[in-house]
Amino acid sequence: MAALPSERRPATPFHSHEWAAVWQSVRTEQVRGRHHLFLQDGPRQHRMSFYQVNDSPLWRAMEGDAGVSRPTFEAEVLYGPSIYGEYGGLPGATVPVLAEAVDRGRALARELGTEALVIANIPSGERTLWRQARTPDAEVVLYWAHRARVGESVDEFITNFPSSQRGRQFREQHRRGADTGLTLKAARGGELLPHLAEFTAQARATSELTGPALYGTDMLGPLTGVPGAVGLLAEHGDGTLAGGFFCFRYGSALYVWATAIDQSRPDARHTYDWLMYESVKYAVDTGATVLDTGRCNYAYKARLGMLPVALTSAVYLTRPNPHLISRLGALHTGVNQHVLRAWNTA
Repeated sequence: MAALPSERRPATPFHSHEWAAVWQSVRTEQVRGRHHLFLQDGPRQHRMSFYQVNDSPLWRAMEGDAGVSRPTFEAEVLYGPSIYGEYGGLPGATVPVLAEAVDRGRALARELGTEALVIANIPSGERTLWRQARTPDAEVVLYWAHRARVGESVDEFITNFPSSQRGRQFREQHRRGADTGLTLKAARGGELLPHLAEFTAQARATSELTGPALYGTDMLGPLTGVPGAVGLLAEHGDGTLAGGFFCFRYGSALYVWATAIDQSRPDARHTYDWLMYESVKYAVDTGATVLDTGRCNYAYKARLGMLPVALTSAVYLTRPNPHLISRLGALHTGVNQHVLRAWNTA
């Protein structure tokens, strides 16, 4: 365990040195301890960041989606890394390196007195490797990400929708937003800071429509320093904020990570649709080939023809606990049922 060094170009913004550094001071997710493990893999070095968490609003939000009757964990948890990073795991690492990450992470979890080690948000392509490295005591798909090819234009993006009616609705909602006077401001990196207080308030109110408030300025402020950070802001004609997406334009993708919508206005729905259309346009204009719209809002994203990507969290207990295994199973089943209901209404 050591201080954070520089590293080769990470696979996603969520694997970057800057992202890990943000969680050194986050309080919205109640982080009580931070540890960084460096693993040598031939000429390559991998970093796994571990966070001792007392309470994670995002985990509680997933419990809300699942409709479980009681909290999953009864004590602190060691996350590797935070579940707030859309993608986790150790991209490109070999099985022996993953095994060492689990062994040393679980040993740390025991030393800290936490209930479990959670290797968070493993993409499907890496899930088998983690299983081969060390079989988890339980696996939970907390959520699905959503990805789609952008193409050369918004019109090309719309051709991949499941029906032409969905395409007409997508264009119509954007037109309605435009008719109310919405314009886009792309605030890159530190340019987002002057808008951050209002953006955060709207993001908290938006997440509270379905669960706990997920964001704080302690989180979003430092995240403006992560490579590719950009706020896609919907502004009214008078310059006030109607809403926005906190994004990362990184590599070949535009990642839409957090949503803020002014819930006090009756045209909030138009704002969200307008922003999604503008996000496609921004991706095209900046040369992105993939739009990644993150987790949740499953029915809406299915109507846009986006490909769901299951993200598995592997749970390694620090001591035998059949009741916890049962609660993890209930959480996994409940989230799956929640998502299937949403897809069936798309």
